[in-house]
Amino acid sequence: MQKPALTALVCLMFCTPFVLVALSYSALPSELPVLHLGIGHTILWAPKSLFMVFRVPVMNLIHGLMAAVMLHRAPAFAIVERRRSYANIFSTLLFTIAIKSDLEGLDFFAPASPALQPYEHWIAPATLTCVLAGLGVAMIVGRKVPLPWPELRLTVRDKIALSGLFATYLAIVVASISLGHRV
Repeated sequence: MQKPALTALVCLMFCTPFVLVALSYSALPSELPVLHLGIGHTILWAPKSLFMVFRVPVMNLIHGLMAAVMLHRAPAFAIVERRRSYANIFSTLLFTIAIKSDLEGLDFFAPASPALQPYEHWIAPATLTCVLAGLGVAMIVGRKVPLPWPELRLTVRDKIALSGLFATYLAIVVASISLGHRV
């Protein structure tokens, strides 16, 4: 697949959860899970709001952007085998995050969709499986570029972008927890 087509696919995958969440907003319960302790064990809840509903796809988008910034640095690796292996790590992580985001979007959408309700209980395990498989594949495809990566030199722009994304992610986590309460 050509690079523009892959870029378009990844963009579509990251947009899909926003659409699913928007379509299901009115059908969502008045209390939403904030923090899970394992699959299906919510320990913190918060009132439904635009922030609480859209924070999940935004957080996934932040993870995806961080992976994209790191993927963008692949040309720094002069040795083709190391460059390819490094790019494979972050390409795998980028697709894993996109699939995870889509599954979490389906998790929000399932209560509003009679067609998905019979499969609703499979979404959380599928999400966990996706993440574990993606991490495993990333480790396998990256075996030819073990740490440390002396070739990797992040530009000031990359460092600012990664720092800003990480700070935004942390702010979302803190705000989510501060809005939450135990039931």
